[in-house]
Amino acid sequence: MSGASLIFIIIYYVLIIIPCIGTAWLGAKMMNAVGQYPSKTPMIQMNLVVKLVFLEVVSFTLLLVFFKVLVAD
Repeated sequence: MSGASLIFIIIYYVLIIIPCIGTAWLGAKMMNAVGQYPSKTPMIQMNLVVKLVFLEVVSFTLLLVFFKVLVAD
């Protein structure tokens, strides 16, 4: 049984760390873009919001799928 719990922890950790890495990567790209083009800050931020919303929807969907697979009706 301990093997199953370890697999559960690893899968859950991967599902949580993917959006964190994606957010950090997008944030670093945004900071570089704002540093190069400070007058285009609103456009850069709006472009980033769309990508962050997409990332959030994908990560939430993966967590829901993970929950539905584990919870048997």
